[in-house]
Amino acid sequence: MIRHPLRYLLEKVKGVDRDAMADVSADLLVIGLTLDSREVKRGTLFVALNGTQAHGMEYALKAQQQGAVAIICESGFVPNQSGVLAGLTIPVIEVEGLAQQVGEIARCYYQILDDKQQVKANYGLKIIGVTGTDGKTTVTHFFAQAMNVLAANQAAVIGTLGIGFPDDLQQATHTTPDVLTVHKTLHQLARKGVEYIAMEVSSHALDQERVNGVDFDVAMLTNLTRDHLDYHGTVENYAVAKQKLFMRSEVNTVVLNHEDDFTQKIVTTLNQRDDNKTVLRYAVKSENTKIDAELMAQNAYFGNEGIEAQIFYADQKGVLNTAVLGWFNLSNLLATLAAMLSLDVKFTDALDALNQVKTVPGRMEKINAADVLVVVDYAHTPGALASVLKALRGHTQQRIFCVFGCGGDRDKGKRPLMANIAEQDADVVIVTDDNPRTENPQSIVQDIMTGFERAENIVIEHNRAKAIRHAMRQAQAGDVVLIAGKGHEQVQIFAHKTEVFDDRQQAAEALQELAA
Repeated sequence: MIRHPLRYLLEKVKGVDRDAMADVSADLLVIGLTLDSREVKRGTLFVALNGTQAHGMEYALKAQQQGAVAIICESGFVPNQSGVLAGLTIPVIEVEGLAQQVGEIARCYYQILDDKQQVKANYGLKIIGVTGTDGKTTVTHFFAQAMNVLAANQAAVIGTLGIGFPDDLQQATHTTPDVLTVHKTLHQLARKGVEYIAMEVSSHALDQERVNGVDFDVAMLTNLTRDHLDYHGTVENYAVAKQKLFMRSEVNTVVLNHEDDFTQKIVTTLNQRDDNKTVLRYAVKSENTKIDAELMAQNAYFGNEGIEAQIFYADQKGVLNTAVLGWFNLSNLLATLAAMLSLDVKFTDALDALNQVKTVPGRMEKINAADVLVVVDYAHTPGALASVLKALRGHTQQRIFCVFGCGGDRDKGKRPLMANIAEQDADVVIVTDDNPRTENPQSIVQDIMTGFERAENIVIEHNRAKAIRHAMRQAQAGDVVLIAGKGHEQVQIFAHKTEVFDDRQQAAEALQELAA
């Protein structure tokens, strides 16, 4: 059990109410940290932030009743008329700018000492932060898989699919957890002997400072397209949030997708700041493009069994031959290779390990079928859907069926954009429900339908299981069926219920039914 005096945790924190601290006993020990009053146990320090729904101090008395030894909160909190502070007897310490400093408090609490009783910097970990609209999960898993080929259980992931080793994940609630969970997780993984962490870093996490106190050795961009405008408002605000990762002072190497327009903006900003970071750009080069990147793939071949390409880095070259699908996954593989190289893995060793990676669950995941290629993918943004459909076009001379919907309570503006892409790049489109959440499914579909030029050709089937089966029944030998939007997810979320639902399982069952 971790124990630290409260005074020790706050002694280097700026903006602490020192008068209040003077009354705190030097013997007051903290044996846990939480942002959630429901998770308070005896000995916990309750960190009361101003949330989107309510201020944490509204739950101060509840935290005390559950055993909190003290509360720290943002300075200037004014209790409402219900008198939420009445009856509090534990110390309440105001901290100016608390939200920005919680990461440092957590790092102090979860610190790990070496054999000489010195604090290990960054828990003794090398951490790769991966951001972008699409590809974060794939790249982090490719990285951990490849590093673990070189040495077992030396690399873990934190992201959408979960936390831990790629083949042994603990469920995650967010792409990037809250700041206290991030540090607790880093501490736990380091204790297990992990040396490398590949972490998905969402725009929400950067905006909400969930990765404060984490030192990233490598910051990586996969791409930037429209997403999360329900939160950020504009693409510009979304980009500003993403760019924060690359400007962090501790980052040594910046890995960038040279084929994405956002890369140049990042490079320009770094140059304006005279930031002495190593920039490593990666790109897939075709015969008709002039690209000068540090790491490149050329002469790529995409087949139903995987990808083969020549890889060039400095004066070295090698062959990538891996069993994953899709041209955009070649870009993801290059990003992974760039991260490995930036951490001083030898080029030949890195490439050999990368040749052994496997498809990430729900990302261009192939479902066994005899004559029809059935693929489940998480593509839920316009950019991702376009990438997947274009990649699958290289796998067939026949038709592409696209089954997709759009999530409720999310960016409505992308719905017609996804429709337009599906109509352009697929031959048969079936619109269905994704996760409607609290929105009316009919309203979501109406928004989607506005993006089609020939709406009369579109099949609408709200029942997702029936929509999948409709596509399967219509598909013939040589066709491709893409089931997009939910990928690895195992539930479907409605306003008043959550049902078990897995696109992969549904597709497999549909194939069995057709074969019977």
